[in-house]
Amino acid sequence: MRGDSRLRLHVQHPDGDGIIGGDIHLADMPTALIASLPSLVREEERHQPAPDDPHCDVLVDLTGW
Repeated sequence: MRGDSRLRLHVQHPDGDGIIGGDIHLADMPTALIASLPSLVREEERHQPAPDDPHCDVLVDLTGW
């Protein structure tokens, strides 16, 4: 939990290297977001540095998706 009803998921694509942290908003978690999550976290234009999380290499903010 990251506060404000946010949750960080740590995922790894089977063919990829590294761990991606994906922040989602729990109150607005529609089925479409869950179904789209694998492709959304691979979009490199969404990647941000993750200096405050030692468990992932990059972050993807999906709280506004």
